[in-house]
Amino acid sequence: MDKKVSVVIPVYNVERYLKECLDSVVNQTYRDLEILAVNDGSKDSSKEILDAYALQDPRITVLDKPNGGLSDARNYGMDHMTGEYVAFIDSDDVIDANMIAHLLEAAEKTGSEIAVSDMEYFYEDGRTEYSDGGQFVCTNVRKSPELIAINNSACNKLFRCELFRDVRFPKGLWYEDLATIPILLYKAGSVVKVNEPLYRYRQRSGSIAHSADRRIFDIYTALDTVRDYVRANGNEPEVHSEIHSLYAVHGLELTTLRIRDFDDRSIRKEYLAENMKRLSASCPDYMKDPKVKKAGWKKKMIFGLLNMKKYDMVLKLYDR
Repeated sequence: MDKKVSVVIPVYNVERYLKECLDSVVNQTYRDLEILAVNDGSKDSSKEILDAYALQDPRITVLDKPNGGLSDARNYGMDHMTGEYVAFIDSDDVIDANMIAHLLEAAEKTGSEIAVSDMEYFYEDGRTEYSDGGQFVCTNVRKSPELIAINNSACNKLFRCELFRDVRFPKGLWYEDLATIPILLYKAGSVVKVNEPLYRYRQRSGSIAHSADRRIFDIYTALDTVRDYVRANGNEPEVHSEIHSLYAVHGLELTTLRIRDFDDRSIRKEYLAENMKRLSASCPDYMKDPKVKKAGWKKKMIFGLLNMKKYDMVLKLYDR
């Protein structure tokens, strides 16, 4: 394996975790790496940490730019990459020492443009949770349409750089991975799975997950982007069926659960109404989706009440 791999690491104010992340990358068993650390306008000591590591390891290039967000930093890194493959590592996470080696070996053996691993979520109190990267061996979306709906993280995957020829992460959009990774999976002639949790995703305290923010509705823009790409590049009914299910699952369940957990309980009803308006606009027949029909009775009851705009009743059930 003599294929150079570019590793893009967006960095913004992560001085507390950055060294652990960088150590996990520079100590990979696969050595032929181009490490592009994108300093996205950090205001803490992240820049100094990056520069110190770059002095010690010639594989590291520090790219400085004004703050533009995660997508912008990833895109900036890709503009400078020279590898045949690319991996994206978030700067507060860590990777297994064999991650690049195992993903690259799987990609090379099978001629795949994407290699996928499982993940492990780790918490500050020491807890860990396994996260499935997908149940498949080696396939593509045409043979296995459900592949387009696997875990959409950019970080547990190794990509052929050529896949990004006409694709970039959308700047300023929440759910940037959801708007991008299904398109790359759709483009790939072959995707291979490595059944190991090679990427360790840090679950940080002080999360903004419970704060109300209208950008949660960016999820529909993300899914619209995927649907539009498929329409323009094949338009297979089986693939559209999987995308339809993504709308239904994210709209009826995942987004409403996020709204349920808002710290400001007084605006939850307003957000539920807005969410259903957005879902209806993008996916009018969401109640007919097979995954909705197969849901358990409790979920079906919630879905039915949301569909009937009975938001007070939904919130009472959520709060029980």
